Amino acid sequence: MDPSLNLSDVYVFKKVAATLSFSKAARQIGVSRSTVSKQISRLEQNLGVILLNRTTRHVNLTEAGRTFDAQTAEVDTAIEHAANLVRGSDLSPNGTVSFTLPSGLGAALMPAFTAEFRRRWPELHLDIHFDDGVRDLISGNLDLAIRISNRLDDSSLISRRLGTTRKVFAASPRYLKRYGTPESLQDLSNHNCLGLGKDTVPTEGWKVQQNGNAVSLATNSLSANNNLAIILAACLDAGIAYLPEVCISGE
Repeated sequence: MDPSLNLSDVYVFKKVAATLSFSKAARQIGVSRSTVSKQISRLEQNLGVILLNRTTRHVNLTEAGRTFDAQTAEVDTAIEHAANLVRGSDLSPNGTVSFTLPSGLGAALMPAFTAEFRRRWPELHLDIHFDDGVRDLISGNLDLAIRISNRLDDSSLISRRLGTTRKVFAASPRYLKRYGTPESLQDLSNHNCLGLGKDTVPTEGWKVQQNGNAVSLATNSLSANNNLAIILAACLDAGIAYLPEVCISGE
């Protein structure tokens, strides 16, 4: 097909050729009769021929119109097939969905999450990337990112809150048996506190809310830029972690 032609104009012509009526074609497509007339005129101008003889009561194909109609017989079929594929993809998704999860959250939720995903959309393939940093979805060929954050930076991307979680202190039973359970924030200065940094930037400590006020606590034992590493360290009796509850409970 001539690249200068508008596919929409050809589609409109096919509807008029099938119904021999501008009004019927307009109703089928869902546009006004004047829009159909303009598109037919534009198509004829681009082709340099008259495709339709029209009077106030009748519409007939010219010889050029019959030839063009016959040679574009696959247009309707191709457009309807494409439309059905798109409609079908909405009802029964298939293909690959690539997304990124924070390491700690992913480890906690992935078994239940993937099982439910597979139950609902068995034809979808999941491509999961575990990453605690900020990812460029476009350059990384990712469809979405799930993150735990107090706020999102300004972005042209669409964001949606999936839920809320609180941050909690967590330690292994053996660690608490050995060093005791802290009763206040001040007691934490006598414990091994595991800090979470960002990428290559060391942690600045914990930011804790106490009675509506922000309190800064230093982390004095171990820092890592990965939630999962902090969780594993806590499980191995290395100290106390301060993390989103969902990363620990898996709920």
